Amino acid sequence: MSWKRVAAAWQRGGTGLAARVMLERASDFCWERYFGIRSAGLVPIETLLSDWNGCHDYFPSARRAFHHLMAHVDICAGRDVFVDFGAGKGRALLMAAQYPFKRVVGIEISETLCQEAHRNLARWNGALVCTDIDILAGDASHYVVPADATVLYFYNPFHGRTLHAVFEAIAQSHATTPRRIWVIFNNTAHFLAIERQFPWLTVVARPTFEHDCGVYKIAGDG
Repeated sequence: MSWKRVAAAWQRGGTGLAARVMLERASDFCWERYFGIRSAGLVPIETLLSDWNGCHDYFPSARRAFHHLMAHVDICAGRDVFVDFGAGKGRALLMAAQYPFKRVVGIEISETLCQEAHRNLARWNGALVCTDIDILAGDASHYVVPADATVLYFYNPFHGRTLHAVFEAIAQSHATTPRRIWVIFNNTAHFLAIERQFPWLTVVARPTFEHDCGVYKIAGDG
């Protein structure tokens, strides 16, 4: 458990939020042990990359927040494609694979975290609704958003140049292949500063869990 994050929750929301965060961490730990994976814990970005400017520390998405955010998404079974920008050790990919996506994709800049994600995928001993899971190693700023990607997930993985480049790629993908796209931000700490630069995003919800979050929609065919 990251006590630094528990302390941050206490400063932000008092003992009530800190207690909820601790309970969620304990629940996530038990869930991981039950299904045989290991993705918990904070990993400083400087231990993963030599050039880490704009990239953030690794920490996995909490299950409660993830599933509450996903509740705002109208998934078309067997058609929608989930992409996790900053997939880390793969926890969000495995949680997404519990939904009826056509496929699930993760893009992660750290080779070390990519290897851990592949190991967790191999260790998983539970059932999955979607079994087509792909983990790609690379810089998200160079990633070409697939023409069928419709649910884009961010757990505050980066800011600055990379974040701008990714949203330019999203806009280009949508212009080339018009479709409705959901954008989920688990922790909008950095995105809110530039949100107005993307007027084509419609706010669906702004829930708050451990962090302030945002669910957005881009209109399109389908």
